[in-house]
Amino acid sequence: MFWRFIWGAVRLRRGRLLLAFSALAVAATLATALFSVYSDIERKMRAEFRGLGANLLIAPEGSAQTVSLAGVAAAERLGAAAAPFLYTVGRLNAEPVVVAGVDFSRAARLTGYWRVQGARQAGAAECLAGTAAAAHFRLSLGSRAALEGAPCVVRGIVETGGAEDAQLLLPFAAAASLGGFQERASLIQVRADGRRLDQVREALARALPGADVRELHAVAETEASVVLQVRGVLFWLTALVLAVTTLCVTSNFGALVLERSREIGILKAIGAGERQIGALFLCESLLLACGSAIAGYAAGLLVAWWIGREIFSGAAVGVNFAVFLPVLAVTLAVAAAATLLAASRIWRIRPAIILRGE
Repeated sequence: MFWRFIWGAVRLRRGRLLLAFSALAVAATLATALFSVYSDIERKMRAEFRGLGANLLIAPEGSAQTVSLAGVAAAERLGAAAAPFLYTVGRLNAEPVVVAGVDFSRAARLTGYWRVQGARQAGAAECLAGTAAAAHFRLSLGSRAALEGAPCVVRGIVETGGAEDAQLLLPFAAAASLGGFQERASLIQVRADGRRLDQVREALARALPGADVRELHAVAETEASVVLQVRGVLFWLTALVLAVTTLCVTSNFGALVLERSREIGILKAIGAGERQIGALFLCESLLLACGSAIAGYAAGLLVAWWIGREIFSGAAVGVNFAVFLPVLAVTLAVAAAATLLAASRIWRIRPAIILRGE
């Protein structure tokens, strides 16, 4: 009897059920996309923020001019990315120029925001030139910079909008030799996971008592606030979409109950209870929701993939198969809520009136 009732509803009211299926599938699609993005947003946002550079700085304390390179190892032991920078003054074409010593291999994780024409790293007897320095000294890619004590070939032109634009960037060892420094750096830039930022800063302060470990608030606070705001927007957007979908499906099931009032009247006349009839409608909608969840989940993964490609610099949002269970649960909950709201009309149907055709 149950399956005959279900099959009869599918066969005779395909249009109405297809509309309900479509509404639930859209809800499942959006829920899958939003849940996938929500579950992966923090990882993706923090990966994007890594390109903004350091969020901690190890600088000399008091009247000191340099810090120990031990700070690099200390930061790396804590799971952070760290790179030393050394600044000295050299002479190029008989004019003073700021020379920056950069550990290019370590700095690669901290300098993603640099706009570089040519190579991003320099080897022995090579250097990078900031755009202002290159313009002033008439340097171009492949030209030779006659830096006193460390002549080099320009392999890249760097533009950052900061102090680097007026500097000549050499490998760290070359700049240390030019300035006469040993195992020292002017400062060390550190990039720590935003969730462990305070923990890493405190650990570095304890490990390096002679250094000033500072938090770069502009980067750290922006990272934390943006991640929280984006996740909050996604949460409320998901809730809004599901609320609207519930209203649409409720309206559809309400119309379906009215269309099937004659069937309901007959079922009541032969002894079926209102709860039994409501259970039939509920089972019907839950079966419909299961199919909608599967179809919507497949479509939602594609939508999430597209969103990731468009927003996160061509890196797609990771496929999270664990999202299916929440999506299924949400789709079933929407279908159940819509059916129960619509089923209240079953109680108002009088068999005698329906069978008389009124």
